[in-house]
Amino acid sequence: MAKLVLSLNGTVLDQRFIDQASISIGRGANNDLVINDPQLSREHARIVTVGEDQIVEDLASSNGTRVNGSPLQRQILQHRDTIELGSHRLLYLSSRVAADVELDRTLLIKALPRHGTAAEGAPVAAVPALRAAKIKLPEGNVRVLASSGAHPVGKSVALDRVVVTFGSPGEQLAVITRRPQGYFLTHVEGQNYPRVNQQSIGAAPRALRDGDLIEAAGYRLEFRLAELAEHK
Repeated sequence: MAKLVLSLNGTVLDQRFIDQASISIGRGANNDLVINDPQLSREHARIVTVGEDQIVEDLASSNGTRVNGSPLQRQILQHRDTIELGSHRLLYLSSRVAADVELDRTLLIKALPRHGTAAEGAPVAAVPALRAAKIKLPEGNVRVLASSGAHPVGKSVALDRVVVTFGSPGEQLAVITRRPQGYFLTHVEGQNYPRVNQQSIGAAPRALRDGDLIEAAGYRLEFRLAELAEHK
């Protein structure tokens, strides 16, 4: 189980395991992890568990969030990443040590853009180099059949990113993740689990197949899988 270590000026203040699907972070008392720092917004950031990965995202905070010195929007956490929140630091420790990082997890990490340079003294996570052999990644999209959100009916949404979210944070949220083995639909939060072909997927990630009909977070989607694209 992954763990977060909260510190201020090098002094450890708290430690907690990531034992729930979503952990909200901020100075507001309603957060799962409350940090008393005037530089933080009331709802500043959150960490969402998707399968065996943790995804950190900034919640449009006033002063922003950084990971290893780089501005954050949303990315998958790596072992020993440091999340910078105002004057405080959160060290992410994964139960999956670097030597056991699987190829698909490496690809997910490599696919995320990073801007800027790492902060001086920030811990560096070793990421295995990609194999020289060609790696086949899936290409797919979803067509919106019904929607209560931002994507209009009839629009096709390309699934060309690591994580595509549907729904509203704090209410009902589902994600589609892209891996070498294919696309996976995962429930993140909300009372109702996503449905594929009118069957609930439950809490576990569900592999998607061409033509699947998805109902999730106020959307009805048709999943289409294109031919595999080769990447070196």
